Amino acid sequence: MIKYGRILTFFAALGLLGLGVFVLDAKKELNLAYKAYEYRDMDQAMRHARRTRFAMGNDKKIMAKALKLQYAIAVRLGHPEKAISLLGEAIQLEPDCGLCYLRRGDLAYTQKNYTAALDDFKKGFENSGPLKPATESYYYARRGLSCLAVGENKNAEADSRKALASDPGSALAFFLESKVRDRFGDIDGAYGNALKAYGLGRNSPGFFSSQEGDFWLRYYGDISIRYKAAHRHDL
Repeated sequence: MIKYGRILTFFAALGLLGLGVFVLDAKKELNLAYKAYEYRDMDQAMRHARRTRFAMGNDKKIMAKALKLQYAIAVRLGHPEKAISLLGEAIQLEPDCGLCYLRRGDLAYTQKNYTAALDDFKKGFENSGPLKPATESYYYARRGLSCLAVGENKNAEADSRKALASDPGSALAFFLESKVRDRFGDIDGAYGNALKAYGLGRNSPGFFSSQEGDFWLRYYGDISIRYKAAHRHDL
């Protein structure tokens, strides 16, 4: 009986040792994934992130980190639907992850799923702790643009003010304010804010180099033409 008990104790200790190695391996894989991501090796980063999820057992914290990294990789590789799915899995593990909701809302906005975006933005701001001013401004602006897209003009106006208050140097916030002014028929205000946004965007590396940046350039051109047309008799 004593011998049997020693055998059980031995295997129990072995199991705990194995579990410890299991978790350590998961941490190692996650660190390798982060390192590969920093070096922009997305294939290796994704591979190690997947290994992390398989290796970590029931450690939800490590799994959530791996999922968030996979989300970032999917975004960088241009796979928004996959990124949305990965954030959904992360949210299941961490229902109070406010930034997860905000990021998923941002992706929904880019997919023109504005109702889903607004729902996630709401949950994101409700669950988020203090955000960096630039980050907070960005998500307020995105929510405001989503509000405009579904006709919630007053809410868009409120979010525009919040975005500008959080980061007075945000080109996106000024573009939102421009669109809000335009929605209310204020072409002077629309042009003035677009002009300010254009200047800020030019001083922000990469702002106009993306597909969305091209959209704002075209918007600025359009609002400039309409502003000049509205004032052609003033010349």
